[in-house]
Amino acid sequence: MALDIDDEMQADQIKNFWGTYKKIITIGFVILIVAYISFQFYLSSAQKNSELASQLYQEIIIEKPDSLDSIKLMAASLKDNHSSTPYAARGAIYLSRILVDKKMNEEAVIELTWAGKNAKEKSIQSLAFYSLANIYLTSNDVENAKITANKISSPGYSGLKNDLLGDVYLASNDKEMAKASYKSALAFYENKSELAKVIQIKLDAIGQ
Repeated sequence: MALDIDDEMQADQIKNFWGTYKKIITIGFVILIVAYISFQFYLSSAQKNSELASQLYQEIIIEKPDSLDSIKLMAASLKDNHSSTPYAARGAIYLSRILVDKKMNEEAVIELTWAGKNAKEKSIQSLAFYSLANIYLTSNDVENAKITANKISSPGYSGLKNDLLGDVYLASNDKEMAKASYKSALAFYENKSELAKVIQIKLDAIGQ
């Protein structure tokens, strides 16, 4: 008998609880369902966006360099419609290389500046800054070359960054800073790359 009373009390408590909080529980359940569906939709959209961007990037790199207008249109589409993917910055960098080859440095600077600001991968961002700094240096814009080179932050680009800074400091006739930068670059590449020999030649050319 006591068990029956306890069961009835528990049933009444559950009934009362449901009656009191039914609306809150229902709303919370609906919110969870909507959130789950929205998250799945976001994942699906992001994946589709990335796949489209990847396909467009592949079309860019297999296009003949002489088809500059076509490459420009595809690179612009990547930036305008797929900027959240890593392929947008890669497309801009690829286009910049073609522009440099065609002596169109001003347009290349625009592409690399965009890539540096919008790249989703640290290594790609560093590549953009490295390429941009080289253009500035080639154009004798030493100050912007130095500022841009110092933005390179990917550890894998440490050697290239210091080698480039050595060239920048040498161009501004700061031999001490040039030597320090070349030595840092040499330490990075020593016994790892043939670039070590090139950097050593630069150091020897500066002298004591």
